[in-house]
Amino acid sequence: MTVRPNIDKQPRAVFCSHDTGYQTSPNSTMKPKDHFDAAMIRADHLLRLYDLLNDTRTYKVRADWAAKFLQLMHWPKTEEIVRIDGKDRSSLLILREGAQIDRDKFTHHYLAELLRATVVATVSALDRYMHDIVVFHSWTLLRRADKKIPIELKKLRIPLLSARYAVDKIRADATARPGVLVKEALRDQLHREYTFQQPDEVQKAAQMLGIDDFWSKVAAAMPGAPRKSDVIKTLREIALRRNQIVHEADIIRKAKARSTTMRDISAKTAAEWADWMRHFVGAIDSVVQTTI
Repeated sequence: MTVRPNIDKQPRAVFCSHDTGYQTSPNSTMKPKDHFDAAMIRADHLLRLYDLLNDTRTYKVRADWAAKFLQLMHWPKTEEIVRIDGKDRSSLLILREGAQIDRDKFTHHYLAELLRATVVATVSALDRYMHDIVVFHSWTLLRRADKKIPIELKKLRIPLLSARYAVDKIRADATARPGVLVKEALRDQLHREYTFQQPDEVQKAAQMLGIDDFWSKVAAAMPGAPRKSDVIKTLREIALRRNQIVHEADIIRKAKARSTTMRDISAKTAAEWADWMRHFVGAIDSVVQTTI
């Protein structure tokens, strides 16, 4: 176990953990799925933080243990400290008096904010992936014969100046690749006009990519081959929960509220939804690769 005091001369907390964190390998050419995976690592970190910070102690710190710790840290013998033990005792957090925070802030009720953030991060990762995958394949699709370009992709409009810059580039250099300019214009337009979080919105992105029978193909590519109706239902549930968190502060609606009541969320649910989203996006990526 490694003890890492704050660099401040008067540390207010000491955090100890066996967890060494995640490390990603560099990739010079990032693909849509790479950005999704990077975003989901951050969601994993939120879940891990919940486990590390959620106090599992039943009793206050023993007086003899506290005395030895204060002596080890060369802190005043009379100082009151608070000890927080994470899940499976994989972490130990010591709070000094100056931290001005007590054990109540390390219970599930308070730390559930990390779980809510996990749900938001999970849906955001999907949204980013769907934007990226449309942009990534847009130039390839636009180079097809007119009749073979997806109808929904044809409906997208790019600024006139972006089109002019692309034409000017070709005129100046016959070997130029204007696709980059077109992709940048499409990316800006997609992020400005579309979100891809609800089932209907994800379906719209699939139509831009020209994927027929999208839900059946994605469901078949997911572990256990669930029914497409179940896939749609789960995505809608996750997106709804995200909206309740983002737009309603996750507070239950009441006609005559006398107090603030939060919707509960469990670590199990947040983790299961994160895993489900990985399978869902992995299936989409597989379908796209075999279709386009």
